[in-house]
Amino acid sequence: MKIFRLFPLVVGLLTLGLTSCNEDIEYDGDFKETAIVFGLLDQADSVHYIKITRAFGGGNNSLEVAQIADSSYFQNIDVVVDEVIGGAVTRSWTLDDTILENKAPGVFYNPDQKVYYFTTTDANPLVTNATYKLRATVNNGEFIVYGETSLVKDLSIVSPNQNAALAFATSNVSQNGYNTASINVNGGTSEVLDVRIKIFFDEYRAGVPTEKSFTWKLGELNGSQINAGNTPFYANGQIFYELIRDNCTNDPTIDDRQLSRIQIITTGGADDLNKYILLNKPSSGLAQNKPTFTNITTSDGRRAIGLFSARSTVVQEKPEWVNALPYYRAIDNNSTKELCTGPITGSYLFCSDHPSDIAAAVSYICN
Repeated sequence: MKIFRLFPLVVGLLTLGLTSCNEDIEYDGDFKETAIVFGLLDQADSVHYIKITRAFGGGNNSLEVAQIADSSYFQNIDVVVDEVIGGAVTRSWTLDDTILENKAPGVFYNPDQKVYYFTTTDANPLVTNATYKLRATVNNGEFIVYGETSLVKDLSIVSPNQNAALAFATSNVSQNGYNTASINVNGGTSEVLDVRIKIFFDEYRAGVPTEKSFTWKLGELNGSQINAGNTPFYANGQIFYELIRDNCTNDPTIDDRQLSRIQIITTGGADDLNKYILLNKPSSGLAQNKPTFTNITTSDGRRAIGLFSARSTVVQEKPEWVNALPYYRAIDNNSTKELCTGPITGSYLFCSDHPSDIAAAVSYICN
């Protein structure tokens, strides 16, 4: 099952820089229940989550009420997503609910939270030429919540190609310095673009590996910052080694370490997601009044907030080396040597078991 990897949000489902819902909700004596919706569709996922809650009001202590999960849920809600192509509904899903145990501690109830979901298969994923329409009927028809989105199309990693090794070091770093690797991305229809590298390495104790990993964010661009066809992101070699060092410990029980794989993770967001990110960022000025964005509507005109939009995620995975000629590797020879013997990471017991390194009898092959 493929479930999203990309930028953090509510439920850990919505990425691309969305870290929380920053919208303030004011109540008055004529308070009506306000729907709050968050959902991002990604054709690379097989499980698609949507979170739907309500704002609460009244005379009770808000801090106490916020700790009660039921205070944020509607009494009854039926959620449907329709796939529409050429004006006709081609597929329809009635969403089930489930409890996720991943809500961060804070003012509101945690760690459990209710979300709604539907599933697709690898053989029949979401399709990029469709429009997806959300319809949530609240409290047996009291009102209906609507959202609509198209998917992000044509996102791809232009370079490096799958078999190209990343080059972070020159043959003589002390004289020539480190290399900067370029990651070039075709954003397709993305209006916000995020590129990260996830680095995995194994720590061996008595021959038993334990995998460790960390994620390095190369950057986030939006709108006119995204070039047509090819947008470059840069990975500085010195930072690469410093991040590896910072994610290692001086544990005396570790016999050696090996780089195991590298992922280049590219996520592109739709136009509405970009608008939501830009307009809901915290204000940096003294004046706190600023516009907010939502594409959620209701049948009776009452207020709704949140977002129903789309992202696309493309992952290029580079194993430490491919066990077939010509033994493609994740990082090149110079970069491997620098990892194992260089001044930044050389004391952290990294070694290489690449066939060409073994054949050359280099000093840093694994025992």
